[in-house]
Amino acid sequence: MKIHINTDHGTISPYSIFLLLSLAAGTAVIIRLCIRRGITLRKSLLLAAMIPPMCISCAAAFAFVTSGGRIIGFASIGAAAGVYISALLISLIWQTPGERAILLQNCTFAMPLMYGIAKVGCFTAGCCHGICYDGLLCVRYTGKRIGDICVFPVQLMESVVFIAIFIAGMVFLKKHDIHSVQKVAILSAAAKFVLEFLRKSHSHRALSIEQAICLLVTIVCLINMKKSQKRQKVTAKSVTQ
Repeated sequence: MKIHINTDHGTISPYSIFLLLSLAAGTAVIIRLCIRRGITLRKSLLLAAMIPPMCISCAAAFAFVTSGGRIIGFASIGAAAGVYISALLISLIWQTPGERAILLQNCTFAMPLMYGIAKVGCFTAGCCHGICYDGLLCVRYTGKRIGDICVFPVQLMESVVFIAIFIAGMVFLKKHDIHSVQKVAILSAAAKFVLEFLRKSHSHRALSIEQAICLLVTIVCLINMKKSQKRQKVTAKSVTQ
């Protein structure tokens, strides 16, 4: 069974639609989390207004710089950086104690959803496509821009995995798991790292820049979790004594 997608779309590209949907869904989640966690509506709305332009500009800049000026497009790592930069700027405008961490955490919870929806757009456009594959559920792309190829549906797999991570993050948050942010970050970084191997653009290199960043994020989060667990044990001992 093959999935056939003609990338010669009409006036409105599905990629653009899903990109806008990902930004809208992500900012809506961030606004809701901010208000639930004590951030004022004014700050939440300003953050929501900053995220789309920062996300798009940083995604384009990251793709252009890391490709040596060869690629005009969007990179997910750059988009994530844009979201975090927006949160940091808001925290600098209103320097309220404790709010910076909450803003960054809320962005972390929302980003798997943003990435998952955006990847549906990539799937319809054929960009970031998978390795050559002609087996079950392979994707056959046709069109003037991409040619006629059969590949692994890595973008679709990314969508399913990252939306699942988003749902898991919401469950962690509802259960008041103190390591929920680190768990979401680790799951996202690990998924991105592994799925990169199934992408065609990765076939001629051992490790991509994106994978190196994912490894760094995973290590930092694991160290942070370990330190937090040690502090909990010390606190528990001091209480019982």
